[in-house]
Parts: sequence; structure tokens; C-alpha cells
Amino acid sequence: MADEAQPAPAPTPANGRRRLLRAGVLILIIVGGGYWGFGWLQHRLGVVIENDARIAADMISISSRVEGWVVTSPAGQGTVLKAGDLILKIDSREAEQKLKELAARIKEIKAERDEVLVEIRVMDRQTGHRLAAQKYRVEAAQAALGSAAANVGLQKSELMRIKALAARRIASKQRLEQAASDLRVGRENQRRAEAELASSRAVLLEIRATGGKSDALRKQLIGLKAEQEQAAARYERQRLNLEDRKITSPVAGVIDKTFIDAGEFVRPGQRLALIHDPNNIWIDANIRETDIRDVRLGARVQVLVDAFPGRTFQGEVVRIGSATTSQFALLPSPNPSGNFTKISQRIPIKIRISQDNGRFLPGMMVEIEIAAGDGTGQ
Repeated sequence: MADEAQPAPAPTPANGRRRLLRAGVLILIIVGGGYWGFGWLQHRLGVVIENDARIAADMISISSRVEGWVVTSPAGQGTVLKAGDLILKIDSREAEQKLKELAARIKEIKAERDEVLVEIRVMDRQTGHRLAAQKYRVEAAQAALGSAAANVGLQKSELMRIKALAARRIASKQRLEQAASDLRVGRENQRRAEAELASSRAVLLEIRATGGKSDALRKQLIGLKAEQEQAAARYERQRLNLEDRKITSPVAGVIDKTFIDAGEFVRPGQRLALIHDPNNIWIDANIRETDIRDVRLGARVQVLVDAFPGRTFQGEVVRIGSATTSQFALLPSPNPSGNFTKISQRIPIKIRISQDNGRFLPGMMVEIEIAAGDGTGQ
């Protein structure tokens, strides 16, 4: 009897796992070899290729320094602005009123200063004239006192001489009495001269004391000047507050987004709009650390923009980062378990590119090809 065909042995679970393991290893070898081969081919071809790159620009956030109600918002998303163009305006009625009040106060203080200054000048002139006249009176009183004292001396001598003559019966008794009377009158005149001198000196001191009032007015003038300067500082601060109620564009650019409308209330520091300058753009890319050795400053770059297929643009490497992107991560990645998987790190670079009639927008995806080894060196 012929041998009947033996049925094939049924596959076991162990054999299936082995096949899957062999297939997985084979796939890993193919993928790894392809990746290495691509990198080797890329290096041999003299280019560094990166498809994860984006157009970037300085996104300027416009905020308010003051609070208030928005009354005008002429600029909206997509509006092209020149530097200084109005974006929105905040209600300024109260600020204008305060500015007028401060201006009036400054004028009032200035009028007070002018009045005190005039009073000081008038007082100084009057005091100067009175002081000079009183000095003359004091000098005259001193001269009169000297003359009276001299007369008293002469009259004393005359009385002594008459007494001597009367003792010898040469001068009469009437002559002696007359000499004594003249001495009494001379002494009285001397006392009046002394009183007049003391009075003149007292008036002189009083006039000089009046000059102290002038000094007090000068101190008042200094205080008014300080008050005027403080009011001027408040006026300037209020003027800036009034100017800040007109939110203008700091640069020439285009509004990307607005965050507030007319009629809403704005607080200091609140973001109002985002603006960028379309003529100041570049490309941000992160290059693998294994390829960064082939990238140099000044290297030529071919740029393919996803939004414009079939066209090639030219760029230039202008900056190479000094640290990998992982160093700037907000959340560190510690390895407490000891399990380690090596991941190729990325180094940021910046590529200069010229605007193409405003069609390059921040955030657009691009692919870049950097000429390896080209440029001036890092």
C-alpha cells in the first residue's frame, strides 16, 4: 500500500512568536540602515536637509499703560499700519479736565510768586531809602550830642572862672547866677541830644528789623517755587497720561489679532493687539546634533515653502544656537530608573530670508537644504 502523505505539523505559538521577532528585527535593521544610509548620502551630497522649519517674526504685543473705556478702535485684524498710526483710543475726558486744572494751578502759583516778588522789591526799595535817611538822622543826633557835650564843658569852665572872680569880688553875683543858669541849660540840651540819639538808633533798629520781613517773603518765594515745580511735574505726568490714551503702533507692520473692541474697559498692562513687521522675517529650524558640524554661518540655504509648491527661495544661515533645545524645556526629564534611550538632540539655527511681496507669513511650514561646509565658520 502506498505511503499516504503526512499532514504538515500544526504551527505552535512559540514558532509564531519567533517569526514575529525575526520580522521585527529585520524591520529595525532596514529602518536603521535606511536612516543611516540617508544621513550618509546626505553628508556625501553636501547638504543638510530639514523639513521641520517655520517662518518666524517678532510678534509685538500692544498693551495699555492706563485704564479706561475704549471709545474708538479704527484698526482691526489685517490692518496695515505705519509707525505712529492709531490702533485705538481710550476715553480722555477726565484726563483732559485734570490737565486743565493743573495748568490753572500752575498759573495761580506763578501769579502768587510774581506778587510776592513785587512786594519784596518794593519793600527792599522802601527799606533802603528809610535806612539811609535814618542813618543820616543818627549821625546828626550824634553830632548834636557832641556839640551839646562840648557846650557843657565850656559852660563848666566859665562857671568855675566866674566863681573865682566873684570870690575876688571882681565878677558880680548876677554874672555868677547867669553862668550857673547857662550850665543847667547846656546840660538839659545834652540830655535832649542823648535822648534824640537813642530814639534815632531805635528807629534804625526797627527799620533793619523790617528787613527780616523781606527775608520771610523770600522764604515764601522759595516755597512757592518748589510748589510750582511739583505742579509742573504733575502736569507733565498727566500730559503723558493723556497721550497714553491714544494707543499707536510702535513700528510699521500689520495687525495679526485684536483682543478688545470699542466700548470695553481696558486695564493697565492688558494686551490689546499683536503686530508684526512683515519685512522683518526669518526661518527658525532645529538641526540634528549629528548634522550641525556641516552647518556654518553664512551658508547658502534653499527654501521650499509648503504654501508655494514648485518654487525655490534663497536664504542664509545667520545664527547657530549655543545650546540644544532640550536645555530650554520647562519640564526637565530626569532618569531615576536608570533606563536610558538615546534621542538625537536638536540645535536651533536662524536663517535670513527676504519677504516675497508680503506672502511669507509667520508660522508657515518650510523645508530647507543647507549647503554643508559652506560659509564663514561659526
